[in-house]
Amino acid sequence: MSMPQSNIIELSELNFAYEDKKVLSNLSFTVAKGEFICLTGKSGCGKSTLLRLMNGLLKHQQGKVEILDKEIQQWEIHELRRKMGYVLQDGALFPHLTVYQNMCYCMKLNSFDEASCKKRIDELLPLVNLDAELLSKFPDELSGGQRQRVGIVRAIAHNPEMVLMDEPFSALDAETRISLQSLVKAIHKKLNTTFIMVTHSNDEAKKLASRIIYMSQGQIETIH
Repeated sequence: MSMPQSNIIELSELNFAYEDKKVLSNLSFTVAKGEFICLTGKSGCGKSTLLRLMNGLLKHQQGKVEILDKEIQQWEIHELRRKMGYVLQDGALFPHLTVYQNMCYCMKLNSFDEASCKKRIDELLPLVNLDAELLSKFPDELSGGQRQRVGIVRAIAHNPEMVLMDEPFSALDAETRISLQSLVKAIHKKLNTTFIMVTHSNDEAKKLASRIIYMSQGQIETIH
C-alpha cells in the first residue's frame, strides 16, 4: 500500500489587497511534494502575487499560508527562502558576480563549502547543457537562454524543497523557450523537486504541469 504524499504548501481562505484593490479572494489549495504546479490566467488575475505570498515577499492579510507544516509568519524569512529556489525572467542574475559565483550563491547561503559547491556545479552543468568555460564569464557576456540556464542552476543547486518560477521563459525567443521547457521538465523528472510556475501560456502549462490552476479575478476558476 503506497503512502499518501505530504503537502508542502497549504493555502486556506487566502485574501490579499493592494490598498483598496482586492487581488486574491478566499483562495485555497494545497501542493504535494514532487508536484509541478502551473498557475495561469490573464494578466492581473493574481498569480504572481500568489507566488510572492508563498516566498514571503508579500504578507497575506487574511487566511493561512502554511509552508512545510509551519505557518509562514512562524518562519524566519531567511530560513524559509533557503528552502526555496526562485527563477525570474532572464535569470535575474547578479551582474557583478561570475557565472560560477551566481550558481553557488544559494549554496553559500546554505553553508556549502567550496569543494561541495564545485562538485555540485560539475554535476549540474551537463544537466542544463552548459560548458565549463562559461563559469568565469559574467552575465552580460551570455545569451538570454544561457542566463536562464544559470538561473535554473542557482535555484536547484542547494537542493531546495521547492522551486518557484515567475514567467521564467516569457522574454525568450520561441526556440530557446521550447528548449528550456524540455530542460525543466527533465530536471523535475530527475530530481523530483516540487515546482510552482506562473505562466501566461496554456501550451506551456500543459507541457510541464502535473496540475494546472486556472485563475480569474483573484480566484481559482478550475484545477486540472
